[in-house]
Parts: sequence; C-alpha cells; structure tokens
Amino acid sequence: MLAKKILKNLENGNYRIEYREKCDCEFFWYVKDGEFVCDTVNNGGCYHENVLIMDDLAGEIDEVIGIGSNGVIATFDSYFGVSLQIFYSNQDIAKKIHMYIINDPVIFRDFIASFNYPDKRNELHDKRRDKALVDFLLRGDKSVKKDS
Repeated sequence: MLAKKILKNLENGNYRIEYREKCDCEFFWYVKDGEFVCDTVNNGGCYHENVLIMDDLAGEIDEVIGIGSNGVIATFDSYFGVSLQIFYSNQDIAKKIHMYIINDPVIFRDFIASFNYPDKRNELHDKRRDKALVDFLLRGDKSVKKDS
C-alpha cells in the first residue's frame, strides 16, 4: 500500500525538502507626482514554497493514492501551511499523512525552516521588480514600461 510507503519514508527520513519560487509578474514603472510608482500584474504564477519530495515514489499509484511524476508529497507556504499534493480517495489516510508531517518535530521544523521569518518573501519577484526599475531608469522614459 502506497500510504504505508509514504509513512515509512517519513519515519526513515527518506525524503528531501526543496525551496522553489516562481514569478511571472509584469512590472509597469512610471513617475507620478514626482514619485516612482510600480503597478504589478500577477499573472497567476508568483509563489515561493518548500516541497517535500520522495523521489523513490514518483509516479506511483494504487487504489487509494497517486503521486505525481515529480514525487512531490506536500508543499508548505506562508498562506496555506502544509498542503498535500497527492491524489487520494480516502480522506482518513490523507489526514494521517498530513498529521504525521505536521506533528513530527524534525520534519515540520525542516519543512518550514526557511519560512520562519516574518519578512520572508519571494526573492525572485523582488529581483525581477528591481530589474524592471533599473531598465526603466536606464531608458529615461517617464511613460509606463513593461518588463518581459
């Protein structure tokens, strides 16, 4: 049973945690009343999270659980906390896996470690916004410009 394999991997430390971030926002800089202003358009793909991955279970499926080809079991972000990323047909089994992750002090500590700061944010987003500002300044144009 796949659920038992997931729980055994959690128990034995047979997983890895990876930080991921993505930003596909567009940044429109302009000057208004002598101030630099940036209008940001979030195109739906701006996030930062930690993912709990079990490479040995990637793509596996049984009658109760399915795991994607990337082996991601769960994600953690500041807004939603721990979210399972597996397909499941039995809520009780999913809850057991979820509870194991959030109640194991080592797993949970490692899973949330890089987010345990009040000012944690998507650094890629900030870098792209700052690059758009530099591009705007180098152009010397006061009109609205877009960073592609």
